Amino acid sequence: MSSVSITVRIQDGVARITLNRPPLNVLDIEMLRRLNDALRQCDATSIRVVVLSSALPAFSAGIEVRDHRPGQLDAMLSEVRENARLLLHLAPVTIAAIHGWTLGGGAELALLCDVVLAGDDTVFGFPEIKLGAFPPVAAACLPEKCGAPRAMQLLFGASITAAAAEAAGLVTQVVPAADRAETVDRVAAELAARSGVALRALTTAARGQRAPALLQRLDVAIATYRATVGPSRDAEEGISAFLEKRAPAWSHR
Repeated sequence: MSSVSITVRIQDGVARITLNRPPLNVLDIEMLRRLNDALRQCDATSIRVVVLSSALPAFSAGIEVRDHRPGQLDAMLSEVRENARLLLHLAPVTIAAIHGWTLGGGAELALLCDVVLAGDDTVFGFPEIKLGAFPPVAAACLPEKCGAPRAMQLLFGASITAAAAEAAGLVTQVVPAADRAETVDRVAAELAARSGVALRALTTAARGQRAPALLQRLDVAIATYRATVGPSRDAEEGISAFLEKRAPAWSHR
């Protein structure tokens, strides 16, 4: 059993979901399930804003590598898909408060939120291809957010700074790391002070047009992953090489 802590604190219309799985908030299946449970808990008319943040020096270094293996893959992908569905249909406004390493599945969480506030120490990227894998949520939504050329650069494994992510349209605002928590609290409070009826109508209208298309693209990406990447020799080799801290020896296919 992994050491997982996800806390939910609700006050004045703001629900704060805090990730805390040392050292880097790697998202294993258990943590994804708890996060999804927390999101369901926050889907209430009394809550106007949901903030996703981290108690650690990183927002999240991504999905647990071991959970990409065949015995865990289906469960992991199911939780990833459910996470996307929840974030795209949640009634409250969603804010990702990111800092430090924000990689892979952690960066995908941010992509699915309405507002992304990033500390200037944020490193944003999708390194999955280096492990013989790819990030399905990012593959589904990055081209829409930042255009195909930049999307492919990121999907090919490039990491970018918070400023570059803001320029690409992936981050709403970059703030000094020392001011990040204060900025997040201020933005959340300002939004929570708005009409709850209007905010819920806005999230429904703004996400309603793109959520079905994005989830359809995600389903195609997940089906591709399950059919081709998951059972491949390269997927197992990428995981083994990562865990053994060596260079992978890819197949010639």
